[in-house]
Amino acid sequence: MANQFSSPISQNTSIKNVMSADRSLNPPASKHALFIAYHYPPESSSSGVLRTLKYSRYLQRFAWRVTVITLNRNAYEVVDPGLENQIPAEVRVLRTRFVDIKKNLALRGRYPAFLAIPDRWIGWWPWGVAAGRRVLARDQVNVIYSTSPHPTAHLIALALARRKRIPWVADFRDPWYEEPPEPGTTRLGHFAARRLESIVVTHADRVVASTQRLRDVLAARYQSECDEKFVAISNGYDEADFTNVREVSPPAGEFSIVHAGVLSDAFRDPRPVFEAIEQAAATGGIDLLRLRLRFLGAGPFGHSLEEAIHGTVLEPRVEFLPRVSYETSLAEISRASILLLLQASKDTVDLIPAKLFEYLRVGRPVLALVPSGATAEVLRRTGGGWIVDPSDADGLRDTLISAYQAWATDRLDSWIVDQSKLEQFRRERLAETLAQEFDSVAKQQ
Repeated sequence: MANQFSSPISQNTSIKNVMSADRSLNPPASKHALFIAYHYPPESSSSGVLRTLKYSRYLQRFAWRVTVITLNRNAYEVVDPGLENQIPAEVRVLRTRFVDIKKNLALRGRYPAFLAIPDRWIGWWPWGVAAGRRVLARDQVNVIYSTSPHPTAHLIALALARRKRIPWVADFRDPWYEEPPEPGTTRLGHFAARRLESIVVTHADRVVASTQRLRDVLAARYQSECDEKFVAISNGYDEADFTNVREVSPPAGEFSIVHAGVLSDAFRDPRPVFEAIEQAAATGGIDLLRLRLRFLGAGPFGHSLEEAIHGTVLEPRVEFLPRVSYETSLAEISRASILLLLQASKDTVDLIPAKLFEYLRVGRPVLALVPSGATAEVLRRTGGGWIVDPSDADGLRDTLISAYQAWATDRLDSWIVDQSKLEQFRRERLAETLAQEFDSVAKQQ
């Protein structure tokens, strides 16, 4: 078992902020929030890292200083050092040791599933709790904030909040307990998720969900709790991330469709798009020689698709590109003619991927292959693209033809969102909403 443990905890690993302009806008922070989060820079496998990063960046503008307890950097398989540069100097980041059940306790790649309840990072719990107790002993904390996935963060927060009776805000970016369970979930894991989620929701002073629909699901599940306990704070975009993204036109003469992020056969499968393009091309609705379909950071499933289209008419028109930094990704999607959003599984209908807000902010029309749900609701409310049900093959083909014809006749601009409709999703405004929730629960202390 190589690399069983990470390096010892660092008590002073805050990162220098390269955005000094932020500091001049921040009032003195008189209140202190202790964050417990697995996803924090330089981790970059999930867009959820942006939610926590941006909160820690902007909360100080609303008189809240932040300490973050997270894992040592060698826990992360995918990193983006550029994100780490966005951590304000005022934010104290404490990185702890951990045990990764999947890697450190596996024998020949296998391990008992019960060891990974609620998730493979439960081996972070002892060090996370120890680090939190040291913070509580040395510095007054007004609110504890934990965010999942991974739910181990909530169990760390639970131990700390109960010990000192400190107000606690639990943030659910995704569902924890799901019915029916995700494929591969054991009966014990399913039961444990239901029980542990109940304990977290019952003991938390506030439960935040990333969408209104997820908020309503949780409130309906725990009707014995007061309705005011459950609030929705959306994902969004940070205007500062776009200051260095130059406004550029897509390549002349090329209808460029771009998808950013990992593909999956479960819910981000582009094969229906391939089929629709081939059908549209066969009827003359799309000129394949003028089309380019690009996937940024498609991951392993993307590699299998690359092999699958080898030798077909699509092979020279489709590109699978390696993962790029967040900053580079924003620049790449800004050059697209239209942007592709894939989210097809039933267990994602209550969720909105953060990239939707980045797609809209960059000012390109969005083709969303999504069922009726939270993502479709936001896109309808803001405009800015087309919504097609994943099961509607004919509708997808016709929509692609319409988008292509709009591009060919210089009418794509009519599908670009009115930027004023996006103001409510600015990260700074969302941080202000969270600060208000912190203020509310802190008054109960």
